[in-house]
Amino acid sequence: MKTIIMTGGTFGLGEATAQQLGAAPDTQLILGGRATRLPLELASLGSVRQFARQVLDTLGKTKINALVLNAGLSFPTAARTVDGYETTFAVNHLGHYLLLRLLAPALARDAIVVLTTSNTHDPQFSPVAPFPFVDAQQLAHSDLGKGAQGNVAFESGFRAYATSKLCNLLTARAFAASSEVKARRLRVIAYNPGYIPGTGLGRNLPAGALTAPPMALSPYFADVMRIQAGEALADLALGRIAPPRGRLYASLVRGELTWPEPSELARRDDVAQQLWSDSAVLAGMEGD
Repeated sequence: MKTIIMTGGTFGLGEATAQQLGAAPDTQLILGGRATRLPLELASLGSVRQFARQVLDTLGKTKINALVLNAGLSFPTAARTVDGYETTFAVNHLGHYLLLRLLAPALARDAIVVLTTSNTHDPQFSPVAPFPFVDAQQLAHSDLGKGAQGNVAFESGFRAYATSKLCNLLTARAFAASSEVKARRLRVIAYNPGYIPGTGLGRNLPAGALTAPPMALSPYFADVMRIQAGEALADLALGRIAPPRGRLYASLVRGELTWPEPSELARRDDVAQQLWSDSAVLAGMEGD
């Protein structure tokens, strides 16, 4: 029996993935979310800790075979979490970072960890690039209401989203490089599902903020894209697809899973390790 823990499994890409995982034979899927059996609010570090405790209590001696960190959002304004951190950074990166740290000891040998990222992390693919820095303290306390030009709220909010996805990649890189991962032969993957209409990711953005795709998609093709992206994520989590040697960034391109190099900044080991250490301080894990 495989045990899989997943965040963001109740809507859009996550729902399509959860359906695939739930249908896999001999698989136990535990979803963390606002309306699931084990509640999880990633905007609260206290909730993340409570969820992790409940998962470990529920599992007992059972090990986790896959951890899928998929939830994500984008806020265009300077919204703050209960911990006082900028919401996009806190939910997309810091909450998942803390959950990974808390559940890592319960991962089985040869377990799989997948973090959902985005090609918006790379200035080559994104019209609104990430912030030109990856400083956890600065990102946690940033004021998205102070943009440089144009639609200030949207520009700053999208930069925060793109930077949080860069943080997901850097977190995957730092975790994959750890002695713990190497000793237990864990597989770490950062997954870019590409553009998926109707996921609800932009539900907190102002009307008209998102640019329409080049061609209007029918509901049928939008659903096909969502299902394809969900199937790819499920295949990665179940170990049906393995990364080529030396690769951890998986990118879905026109329905095909590819393994390109991420952005130059996402390949920086020093930046990844610094983010890991600084995030530990923000999450209250620096003594662990």
